[in-house]
Order: sequence, then C-alpha cells, then structure tokens
Amino acid sequence: MAMNVEMPLHKARELMAQYRQTMPINLPLQEIDMEPPEPPNVLVDAVSLGGPLDARMKPLVRHVLVKDLNKVGTRMKLEHPKTGIFGNKAPMGLYALFDGQSCAGDAGPQAAEFCARNFHTKLLERLSKLPAAQADEAAVENALRGTFEDIDREILQNFTDIMDGCGAAVALLIGDHLFTALLGRCSAVLGEMEQTG
Repeated sequence: MAMNVEMPLHKARELMAQYRQTMPINLPLQEIDMEPPEPPNVLVDAVSLGGPLDARMKPLVRHVLVKDLNKVGTRMKLEHPKTGIFGNKAPMGLYALFDGQSCAGDAGPQAAEFCARNFHTKLLERLSKLPAAQADEAAVENALRGTFEDIDREILQNFTDIMDGCGAAVALLIGDHLFTALLGRCSAVLGEMEQTG
C-alpha cells in the first residue's frame, strides 16, 4: 500500500542541503583531452622483388603504409578503447605487404589488391569491438588473427571471381608494442635505430 506524504518545498530543500555538494551535477567536470594522439615516429620503406614481366599487368605485390591508424579510425568512426595497451594516447601505425606471388596457389594480383584495400578497415572494426577491460596484448593478437580470417572468409564467400591468393607480412605498432604476422612466403626486416648524441 503506497502512502502519500506531503512536505513543503522549503523543508525538502533543507533536508537535501547536506547532499547538494556531493551530487554529480555540482562536481567539477573532468577535462577531456580532445587532442588526437601523435602518429608513431618510425621510418618505413617497402621493396618487393619479382612480378609480372609485362608492364601493362597489375603488380602482384601491394604495400600498405598507414602511418596514423588513429586518424583513419576516427574518420571512419571506429574508435578503439582508450585503456590498457591503447592508454596514454598510444600512437598506432600499420605497415603491411600483400604478395600475390607468395601463395600456395596460382600467382595473381587480385587477392593482394583486395587485402591491401580492406585489411586496415577490418582490423579497425575488430579493434573497435574490444571491451575496455580487455584491451591487452592477447586481445590485439586475437583481433589481428581474426582480421586475416575475416578477409579470407569474405573473399571465399563474396568474391568468387578472385581465383588467386596472397601471402602477407604485417606489422601493427601500438605505443611501445609491435605485433607482427607473416603468412605465405613473405618476410619482413625490422630494425631499430639508436639515438646517439
């Protein structure tokens, strides 16, 4: 049974006065840092050997150098967590080589071109779905692995006209963490420059 208790407004204000200072509406707002993270400070180059002898044919190898993956994600409205490995405005970069001649099947440019055009967006989609509480190295490794599976599945199901395959060498840099993945007969060389006075 509900009971209706009437109280004058001034009396209610007196009773609530002690709680007024601790109410969230009266607390100062936290400053939100809207500045985007800096892109990674890396020097990247790509070289591939081989390819078609006819200059009119598409190249078999595609390079993807995304120096600021944060900016691409923001433009695509795919925001990743800001905690864990992504904390402290971690710079993000993606550097990849998709090689249509280092696959198990027939060599060709189509799969490599599809991967070069779509890999970064599939990866950003996976990273944006990471829960903030699980934004760690294992989650990023799973997202990277899952991106390859997504690309493979999409080609097999939706693009049956792509008859070739491709290998891949991918490096994903997030803050101080470097994730690499190699598929097929691709390879990559990583080096670190020492800063001397």
